[in-house]
This record gives sequence, C-alpha cells and structure tokens, in this order.
Amino acid sequence: MSQIVLGSPAPLRSCPAASTIFPAPPCRFCSGSFCLRVEPRLLSLWWAPGAVLGLTDVAGAAEVIRDVSDGYRLPLVVHLQGMVGIAAAARTLILESSLSSRIAYVGTGPVDQVIAAFLDQGLSETRYFECPRAAQEWALGGRDG
Repeated sequence: MSQIVLGSPAPLRSCPAASTIFPAPPCRFCSGSFCLRVEPRLLSLWWAPGAVLGLTDVAGAAEVIRDVSDGYRLPLVVHLQGMVGIAAAARTLILESSLSSRIAYVGTGPVDQVIAAFLDQGLSETRYFECPRAAQEWALGGRDG
C-alpha cells in the first residue's frame, strides 16, 4: 500500500486546534495544515480536519518540533481527528523520525485508529487513545493506557 487516503483534502485552516474542547494554552506554532502547542514536558500536534498529509506537511511539522524541543526528545500527543489520509513519503518520514520519546495518537473512531496503526512501526513507542487526557498521561510516562 503506497498511501492511505479516505477522502479528499479540505481547505487549509488557520489553527486546527481552535475547535477542540480540550482546555490548554493557545497554540504558538500554526500553519495551514497543523498546529503545535508547547506544554510543560510535552508537545501536542493537531492536523487540520480533512487533511491529506504530504511530505511537505510532515517535514514542516518535524522542523517546528525540532526547533521547539531544543535537542530533547519530548513526548508528543498527535490529534488525528478528521484527518483523511497520508502519502507514502510522509509516512516514511514519520516512521524514520526519532524526534519524540513517545507518541500518543488521539482519535475518535475506526478511521483514526486505522491511520494510527498505519504509523505504528516507527522508532518511537506509540499508542492510540480516544481520550486526550489519557493520551497525555501515557505520553508523559504515566499510566499504561
């Protein structure tokens, strides 16, 4: 399988995290396809709803993660809700990256779970959650899912 695409791309939005109900400080790093929030000892990444991730999207997010983590491998919570696909080159970059110590994928159902499973053979330990708070706890080394 060279890529997984479950729908068509949606228009780019200014801050994918803006519509979330999970309370947190405002995002500092937003592009049209992703938003990265820096939290104490943790990074949270939202992909834009309707996004079909390409190599440019993932490389841009990786560059921001590298810049804000200042050489540390911080845990990462990735919100997949509403994402519809990922190109093979983007998947390869994610799987070969070692920017994070643990990656907790947060989704809302079977489509998100399939996308998380598609990304589950990388260098970082990963797990899928439907609860953002549980994902954060696990990513920080707390309870085991």
